[in-house]
Order: sequence, then C-alpha cells, then structure tokens
Amino acid sequence: MIKNRLLVILVLIMALAGCKDDGKRKALAEAAQARAEIVKLKAETVQLKSEVSYLNEKLATANQAKDNIQIQLNQLIEDSNATTTDADGVQQENDKLKTLLAEQIKKTGELEKQVETLKAVINALQARIEQQKTAEQPKATEQTQTDK
Repeated sequence: MIKNRLLVILVLIMALAGCKDDGKRKALAEAAQARAEIVKLKAETVQLKSEVSYLNEKLATANQAKDNIQIQLNQLIEDSNATTTDADGVQQENDKLKTLLAEQIKKTGELEKQVETLKAVINALQARIEQQKTAEQPKATEQTQTDK
C-alpha cells in the first residue's frame, strides 16, 4: 500500500516537472501502466478473495452434509446391529420352541402308548368280567332252581 502511494507521488512529481524529454515520458507511461496493473491486481485479489469465501462456504456446507450422512450411517449401523440382535433372539426362541415341541410330541407318543395299553387292560378286564358273568349265570340259575 505504501509502495503504491510512493509510486503515485513519484509519477505526480514527474508529471509536474514537465515532460520535456523522452525518458521522462517513457517513465510516466511505465508508471501509469504500473498503476493500471496494480488496480487490475487489486481487482483480481478482491475477486479471488470472494471466490475463496464462496468455496469456504461450499466446503462448510459439504462438511455439514458429510457429518449428517455419517450420523445417518451410524444410526443405520446401530439399527442393523439391533435388528441382528433381535433376529438372533428370535432364532434362539424359535430353537427353544422347536425343542419344546419335539419334547411334547415325544410325550404325546408316550401317552398314546399308555392309552393303548390302558385300553387293552380295560378290554381284558371287560372280557374277564363278561367271562365271570357267564360263569356265574349257570350257578345263579342253579341256585334259583334249588331255592324253589
């Protein structure tokens, strides 16, 4: 900034002294060109700062979006782990129920065998009762005839 002012002052001094020789004119022209270059560089600097600011905003937005996606990903991983844990629990419960069902089927088979055995015993007892009734009927008939 100070160099720019010194350059402008130098140009003004030269302009005030007059432009009688070609060296002075050439120096003035170069100074004017340098001033124009400085103005152009300042404009470019302002534009670059504006672009950097815009890019920083874009970067902040992208970083925020990345953070949001990471949060969602972490939540999905947690949900997936919970689902897997739940599925494992359901599978264990299913296995327990299968084991219980197998035990119940076995017990049912044993009970059916016992029922069949009991039916056979009942049938045998009923047959014996029938035999005893048949055997007792002639005796009862004989006694009724003797009593008369």
